[in-house]
Amino acid sequence: NKGYGYFFTTQVQKTAKNFLGSVAYTYSKARTINDGGSIAQSNWRDRPVKGDPNNDDLGYANFYQPHRVIAYASYRKEYAKYFATSIGLTFEAATNGTGTYTYNGDLNGDNQTTNDLMYVPNNQSDIVLVKANAADPRTPDQIWAQLNNYINQDVYLSKHRGEVVERNAALAPYFKKLNLNFTQDFFYETKDKTRNTLRVTVDILNLGNLINRQWGVTKSFNRTNPLNFAGINGDGKPAFSFPYLDATTQTPLTQTYRDNLGIDSRWQMQIGIRYLFN
Repeated sequence: NKGYGYFFTTQVQKTAKNFLGSVAYTYSKARTINDGGSIAQSNWRDRPVKGDPNNDDLGYANFYQPHRVIAYASYRKEYAKYFATSIGLTFEAATNGTGTYTYNGDLNGDNQTTNDLMYVPNNQSDIVLVKANAADPRTPDQIWAQLNNYINQDVYLSKHRGEVVERNAALAPYFKKLNLNFTQDFFYETKDKTRNTLRVTVDILNLGNLINRQWGVTKSFNRTNPLNFAGINGDGKPAFSFPYLDATTQTPLTQTYRDNLGIDSRWQMQIGIRYLFN
């Protein structure tokens, strides 16, 4: 009975002779104990936890999306008895998913290596840092400097120093996507006075990316397990390493997000032809 979810939507809509438009904003919040899985094992195994994996701790839902804007507008005009042209636009802006910061390694001894929620250190004395491997040339001070810089630039981690993070509480940056539809109708009447229509459509998905390749690009997390659990040191304290983003070039992890160059970040076009018999 701990889980809950709610949302509020406000919308402004306008309808005229040839025009239809709307702008809507939704605020939502959803917290769950467990989002569920396909089998009992995955229900238990895949839920990031703080300490005891059997505790019924609340976290944000897997598909938590606190803010979302949806807008559309269309204009259609018939003319010269045989033609009609319409243009439509849709726009969406929302956070591009959630992220959960966990350790890479089994900190709580449950034989799972990806489900332990990460503690965000306040300062260097708050964490024991060691080299990622024998080839790592960094000193603990250098490792801390890189880790500290990473935390400072991260929107979520920088606000939660001295705390254990929450499940699905880190939000990816907003994506903004504009789509265009162009429709051209050609009319003619049959002998029984029935109107038939030949319709040609052109849809451009992610129009902004067509105009500017920097627009319409979604962002993904570089890494949500930045710290590796390296075991218990001689003082009985857990030790952690902060691996390079690229060990070959010794490039440190400095940015939370990267451009997602998949199909969602690319413009697409499709052309269609339909024949309407009435």
